Amino acid sequence: MAAGHPVVPEGADGGPKAFQGQEFYLRLAQRLKEAHRRADSLPEPVRIPLIRRLLTVTEGVKRDPLKASERLDRMLAELSEQAPDPPTR
Repeated sequence: MAAGHPVVPEGADGGPKAFQGQEFYLRLAQRLKEAHRRADSLPEPVRIPLIRRLLTVTEGVKRDPLKASERLDRMLAELSEQAPDPPTR
């Protein structure tokens, strides 16, 4: 994508699942950071596959941000069951 061209995800037409532009991506980035923070508190045999899944979600944001966001929501729900809320750095 050329510099200066904003990334506008498909479906940004104001439909029921409309994006909020920068706010959507900011919140998505915050949630990805939270997921990585929680994953870091898990034992290595669990942490490594989980981080690979998170990287897949991160890559998926480029293709389908809404689908990646939904997948991240499911992963955060799983993480809340597996990992206690670790202290922030």
